[in-house]
Amino acid sequence: MEIFSLGATTEADYSILMAIVDFIPVLFYFLASWMVTKDLYGKVSRNAYSFLAAGSIMCFIGGAFKALWKVLFCFGINYTYLFTALFPMQAPGFCIYMAGLILALRQLKKGSENGTGLNVVAATVTTSLPLIMFQTIGSVGSIICMAIFAGRKKDILSILLFVLSIICLLTMGALGAILDTKLAWANWLEQGINGFGQILFYCGALRLHKKGYQND
Repeated sequence: MEIFSLGATTEADYSILMAIVDFIPVLFYFLASWMVTKDLYGKVSRNAYSFLAAGSIMCFIGGAFKALWKVLFCFGINYTYLFTALFPMQAPGFCIYMAGLILALRQLKKGSENGTGLNVVAATVTTSLPLIMFQTIGSVGSIICMAIFAGRKKDILSILLFVLSIICLLTMGALGAILDTKLAWANWLEQGINGFGQILFYCGALRLHKKGYQND
């Protein structure tokens, strides 16, 4: 049941500008996650680095495909495989990335580069609900890991940026559950919060990058 249904339409009310703006959170997340991945290269085990690289790429592909679908949709092309790729790519992607950060936290703290043999397997499901759950756990968990890195550097501002980023992600998820995202205003609101949250995540990661957190 949709709580908000102001002028609901049978087709999503997307514009070219909205579709292009949808690339913003995808881009900023990838810039942040890949910067962290590069920072940790040579500092952590191959397993941890592989998880970070694979997770960030999977999340980027899932988000980019969804944004590309919106662009094509504006021209009357409804290539549903681009749309449905979002959760199957991002749910395991975020969890794999989080696993890499957890390993990095442990290995950098101990000064060890020995892998733990952790394996992450994406389950095949017939509903998007478990994927949404894993996507949320992975994305929020990844940011929490970065906040722990910030705590080790005693960087209060970075911690605040990461906390606000988590709030934005949870708010976006809540809005997605109650709003009809086929409506233009609802989509703008949801993606605006998402974009702001990813920019905050990028700013926090950039601060830590400049502080050389990976060398502690």
